[in-house]
Amino acid sequence: MRLAIAQINTTVGDLEGNYALILEAVRRASDLGADTVLFPELATCGYPPQDLVTRPDFVSSVEKMNQRIAEDLESGPALILGSLRKAPEGSSRDVYNSALILDQGRLQGFHDKILLPTYDVFDEARTFEPGGVASVHSIRGKKVGIAICEDLWTTTLSGQPTYSRDPGQELVEQGAEILLSPSASPFHAGRKKIREQVFAAQSKRWGVPICLANLVGGNTELIFDGGSFLMDPDGSIERCPSFSSHVALVGGVSQSGLDAAFEDTNEESLQEIADALILGISDFFQKCSHETAVLGLSGGIDSAVAALLAVEALGSGHVRGVGMPGPYSSIGSQEDAVDLAQRLGIDFQMISIQESYTQMRSSLEPVLGTGNWGVAQENLQSRIRGATLMTLANSMPGAMVLATGNKSELSVGYCTLYGDMCGGLAPLGDLSKQQVYGIARLEKFRGRIPDSTLDKPPSAELAPDQVDTDSLPPYEQLDAILSGWVEQRLSFQEIVDLGIPEESVRSVIRLIEISEHKRRQSAPILRVSARAYGVGRRVPIARSLDGWQLPS
Repeated sequence: MRLAIAQINTTVGDLEGNYALILEAVRRASDLGADTVLFPELATCGYPPQDLVTRPDFVSSVEKMNQRIAEDLESGPALILGSLRKAPEGSSRDVYNSALILDQGRLQGFHDKILLPTYDVFDEARTFEPGGVASVHSIRGKKVGIAICEDLWTTTLSGQPTYSRDPGQELVEQGAEILLSPSASPFHAGRKKIREQVFAAQSKRWGVPICLANLVGGNTELIFDGGSFLMDPDGSIERCPSFSSHVALVGGVSQSGLDAAFEDTNEESLQEIADALILGISDFFQKCSHETAVLGLSGGIDSAVAALLAVEALGSGHVRGVGMPGPYSSIGSQEDAVDLAQRLGIDFQMISIQESYTQMRSSLEPVLGTGNWGVAQENLQSRIRGATLMTLANSMPGAMVLATGNKSELSVGYCTLYGDMCGGLAPLGDLSKQQVYGIARLEKFRGRIPDSTLDKPPSAELAPDQVDTDSLPPYEQLDAILSGWVEQRLSFQEIVDLGIPEESVRSVIRLIEISEHKRRQSAPILRVSARAYGVGRRVPIARSLDGWQLPS
């Protein structure tokens, strides 16, 4: 078998577009001398299709496309192609998540995914029928076991079983000489390391190579990093690149073992996150038919990094910055916004909200009085800015507003509904404040963001001389609490035991839990952590905060 991996970037529901990608990948694989090509999970229809698979017209269209692909590639290599397959009448679900073996113009066999994940961002048991039998197939002279993604994630890093069934073991016991795995394993920081460690352990345990073709690209909140590989039982590995489409013939000279790849520094980790966000922004705009990003530039770090990543993803000609000074905006911040726009080479306009703010205050003073309205007065400025950005975007064909808030602020509700939360995508919504600063200081981006933006204290500038620490703990402390409570799911006491003051932990957790209604109204958040808001974390809005969460 001369095996090629086709690491492609599919779009959910774009059957014609995915068809073109599949044919081009087969052509390239054939040129490399491949006689078998392994594709990612659900390559025909895109991943994750979610409730689209409950539509009979969608499933029928996918089936017709599968047949078309088989016929069009009759004389080419064999394909192991991730796609849908109808389940028999009377099944609990209508379709299988399947891998089709297409060769000589027809379907030669298939494997239906057995283990359907329902944790984290996955909800496959809701829409797919689980497969039954794991069978070995003869493909181009090789006894091949096919196992789709989760079918091989059957042990933890410590070797503990995670399922009662082990499809990989079943296939090896039936004589499989190699395991081929169509995959859609989404990115989060550190995921590549975990993925390779798990599959290295599985390959060693079973004594056979494992070839994984992982999806690449952004699909709504999820980013898929690719990083496909052929793993040998001795730990040697042939890797495909991350965050880009790639077709590679595997089975030649292996690269270095795992250890070298896992000695990543904080700089490398932040660069990987930045690369993921750039891909996520680019694909979100392309796949949703948007062309231009519009965002407010306050002179602060969040809007600066959001603009930088948007330029990397879309090009400077497709990013439009807007400065919207209000009654408390400093001259320095306005100058920083202008400086940033010039450094990034983007279109920039300054639109004062002072007059609009004054008029809105005047219209509300008969009800609210002439004094200081507190947070209502602050948020009025933010909402005027949100309306300004949305109006500008509405006036431009193909434009969409980017929300610039980060995970630290979104966690504790330090954001304004219908104000700075406005937008169609929140690219920084899964980054802590410290990670935002870390990306801004990456060597790759040196000189792109003004030093004055990096050095000044963070501030929303919604009140005189306001800084974030007026309302929040220092970000080093805040982010540590957020990491413990949201991402690691530690208890109140476990976080206190890390050496953080009890009252800080109590106040931050309470802010997190009472702000869930805001997060439900957030723009889609690009996921880069192990537990992102939105698709990766679902909690009730109406619930008690007492007892087990916050002991008295």
